[in-house]
Amino acid sequence: MDFQSIFIIYIVCELFELFYIQKGESLNAYIVNLLGLYQQGIVRFLCMHPSFYAVIFTAIYLDRFSPLAVGLIILKAFDLILKLVLLDKIVKAKSLGLFEQILERDMPLNFALKAALTLLYAVIFYVSFL
Repeated sequence: MDFQSIFIIYIVCELFELFYIQKGESLNAYIVNLLGLYQQGIVRFLCMHPSFYAVIFTAIYLDRFSPLAVGLIILKAFDLILKLVLLDKIVKAKSLGLFEQILERDMPLNFALKAALTLLYAVIFYVSFL
């Protein structure tokens, strides 16, 4: 499999996450969507983040573990762990600390911001493994 095919697969994974997982016009709507996935089961929740696995697969398959590639893996893992910790605290009705103040503001999330982050991940992926 060549790099272009892998890159296209990664872009599809990112677009899947953009349109399915990152639904919501505000931060609270986004959290509610994530909470719905989380309550359906942890395995399903983890499977709904295919770009994380695509990055790991690409690093192993191409045997390229540059600092940027490892940084992308760590960034994706941190994102997933942060979501899991936050959702677990919400389900168990524990204090959210700083996140509680952020969620009270119900910040808007427009599509352009989410698309820009998706594009940023794609650029980092491309530069890391090319």
